[in-house]
Amino acid sequence: MKHEKEVTLETGRTIKIILSEAVRPNNHEVMLDLDVLIRDPKDEDFHPPIEQTHPKYWKLKSMDSEKSRQMQIKYSGITDKLIRKAIKEFRQN
Repeated sequence: MKHEKEVTLETGRTIKIILSEAVRPNNHEVMLDLDVLIRDPKDEDFHPPIEQTHPKYWKLKSMDSEKSRQMQIKYSGITDKLIRKAIKEFRQN
């Protein structure tokens, strides 16, 4: 199952929260995957919060995938409250 939610922040930035379920093959545990994409008012398409031109990009390269994902969510500008709301909507569907 997959759920997408778009939120426009006060700054005009639009954030797309993408939630999906993933089953870990080694222990058959169901995990919730969270991805965040952003679109600034001047942009046409959504993109990851931290790209090659971002000052923190090279720091991401030295992190594992989970830490990298957490940092990207932090720099997207989205609040924990919005993430919790999206997760709640995902679980209700």
